[in-house]
Amino acid sequence: ERLKHELAIARRIQMASLPQNTPKVEGLEIAGISIPALEVGGDYFDYLNGVPNRITIIVGDVSGKGTSAALYMSKVQGILRSLHDFGLSPRQLFIRANHLLRQALERKSFVTSIGGDFNTTSRQLALARAGHLPLFYYHARRAHVEKITPKGLGLGLDDDGIFASELEERIIAYEPGDVFLFVTDGVTEAHNGNGAEFGEDQLAEVLAQNVHNHAEQIRDKVISALKHFANNIEQHDDQTIVVVKATH
Repeated sequence: ERLKHELAIARRIQMASLPQNTPKVEGLEIAGISIPALEVGGDYFDYLNGVPNRITIIVGDVSGKGTSAALYMSKVQGILRSLHDFGLSPRQLFIRANHLLRQALERKSFVTSIGGDFNTTSRQLALARAGHLPLFYYHARRAHVEKITPKGLGLGLDDDGIFASELEERIIAYEPGDVFLFVTDGVTEAHNGNGAEFGEDQLAEVLAQNVHNHAEQIRDKVISALKHFANNIEQHDDQTIVVVKATH
């Protein structure tokens, strides 16, 4: 009973450390959620927002599940929030974070992450990916979902030189109606009773079918599709979803 009580407190603290309010950024609709598989988890998302026309979206996944992953997640989140105050691009942010995390993580632990800095004045996204899943990008004019996968290794795996040389930053010009979907692998690797996985293609299909909706509705449609696919099978991994939709 005491252990259950302490885990319930830990879950409350962890959920409170995730964004409780969605920042209002002119020209963008934003909606995010993180659903741990156990009482606490190793997934996280964050909104790093320093100036009115910019926001950096971060989604990350610590290797493993449960309490140890949750403790590392808290450390990663603190490091990224502190570093972002220096006005770094996503690539610079991950390079600095890797340097600190190499010293802070156990050898067998690592973190995958994806970071996107939206500039609503220039309508550009600067994207970096540290070993994470691709960004799912719906291009409204082409009516097509593209998977964007810049080069990059997981945080905490390699020394600064190798990590930096492998880390690519991609600049994407976007238009009103375009939608960006950030997820962790608990979404794409969700299982059903027959052992099949939800998969990236099905996720892209759900996105394409719902792009006319608001960001919150798109997020909720993805969650509904996951639940329908899983068919009441217990969630086996943390699931995090952030949707960003460009408006006029």
